[in-house]
Amino acid sequence: MTASSLLRDRRGVSEIIASLILVLIVTAAGTVAYSMSLNSFSQSSSLFQLQTGQREEQARERFAVVAVSWEATNRLNLTVLNYGKTDVTVDAVYVNGTAVATYLGGKGVKTGASNLVFVAFNSSAPILIGQIYDILVVSERGSRNEIFWEA
Repeated sequence: MTASSLLRDRRGVSEIIASLILVLIVTAAGTVAYSMSLNSFSQSSSLFQLQTGQREEQARERFAVVAVSWEATNRLNLTVLNYGKTDVTVDAVYVNGTAVATYLGGKGVKTGASNLVFVAFNSSAPILIGQIYDILVVSERGSRNEIFWEA
């Protein structure tokens, strides 16, 4: 084989170039897939850390309804004691499973540890003497305190 015959036969050179181009394409695709998976894993890790932090806060949250008073028609006053290690904000109250619609005070008020908050509202259920009522108080973090109260 002479040098001139090697230059005329370019088939071998084009196969090498094609192989190099395919290797570059596969490498680029692999790099893109790797970076996308890193981004996805970091997002799921961040979400997991956020959820864990919220559960920790909820675990530190402790409160109890220590008194219920009844005024006039269907107005109820709850005294809620925060005995946990974090602030508590009353988000909702349910009477016999029905959500209270009209709050007169106390809803959304942040209460520090070892403090009281007074939640006043008009009950959605009529209050009758001698009846037992299921009162459920829910915080913004989802903690619950349920009591049974006799009018």
